[in-house]
Amino acid sequence: MTATPLSLYAGTEALSHIQKNGLQADDVAMLLGASSGPKWLVLHGIDQFLMDSFFKNRTKKLHLLGTSAGAWRMACYAMNNNAQALDRLTESYIEQRYSDKPSGQEILNTCRSIISTVLSEKGANEMVHHPYARMNLITTQCHGLTQSKSRAAKMLGYGLASLLNAASRSTLAWQFTRVVMHHPEGPFPSNPLTDLPTRFVPLTLKNTEDAILSTGAIPIIIQGVEDVAGKGIYQDGGITDYGFDLPLFPTDGFVLYPHFSKHPAPGWFDKSWFNKNKISRKPSHENYSKTIMLVPSDEFISRLPHGKIPDRHDFLNFSDAQRIKYWRETISLSKELYEDLSTLNWSERVQALTW
Repeated sequence: MTATPLSLYAGTEALSHIQKNGLQADDVAMLLGASSGPKWLVLHGIDQFLMDSFFKNRTKKLHLLGTSAGAWRMACYAMNNNAQALDRLTESYIEQRYSDKPSGQEILNTCRSIISTVLSEKGANEMVHHPYARMNLITTQCHGLTQSKSRAAKMLGYGLASLLNAASRSTLAWQFTRVVMHHPEGPFPSNPLTDLPTRFVPLTLKNTEDAILSTGAIPIIIQGVEDVAGKGIYQDGGITDYGFDLPLFPTDGFVLYPHFSKHPAPGWFDKSWFNKNKISRKPSHENYSKTIMLVPSDEFISRLPHGKIPDRHDFLNFSDAQRIKYWRETISLSKELYEDLSTLNWSERVQALTW
């Protein structure tokens, strides 16, 4: 088989549907955006295609769910001119710059500037009142040592959380609460979330910017955001839901999931296990039964500058000029994913999940 830029994977129910019927836009009831840091840049061409073509003229309700940078992307989908919002996010994200040793507050201030640019004057209002997009995001309320303002105490708290998570994901409940910030109509379609303590809080004009900011506040690196959904410190939604392992079962369609990896890690503390091939904590096949993953192929990734997807270590390993050039080249190459999607025969290309 000729190598293609895009790989397509689906859970059992979605796989059966696509093999028999292909996939139409109205077959999709939900769109996911995972935590990623700069990795999201490789998905730029996919986002452009979905906005420009696949979901164009849509009227059916579309539930959006994102954590961290994935929530930033989903926020663009939830604005009236989503393509312009994506352009604002792309430019402000690529051009972010920092001092040699930035504080967590400096990085948080820069991230707030990015979110303010993306939302512009009317973004929060459009998000709450969008005709079909239903914005949801997950942020994490911190407890114990992880909510401390002392860097040393926080590092100890997160270190303990990582060790305990290796034994059982359920131990995250000792220091974290998942907080679902959802569209005023109600949260995304799923079975009850019983794996971890979870609170549900509606998005409003007042809390939208802070909610989007907090879900991208990387632990230790970025200062937490205060009092987003009640008193407390809120950090990266990826702590609990980095790559998602949630019972997402919309009754009127499937879940479309553009992702940078064919092996999504459930939580933030799980992601290194895939990279180091030590432990394989895999998402539930049952939870992914209605999910369709769009993933850049290994062959495509090998042709990116430096042979890899952008990541947050690029801030340390490259000068600003080198990093920006690299990231722009990645976005340019991601147009191949757009072109591949524009001619995609879903039924011929779909494969079963790889884990």
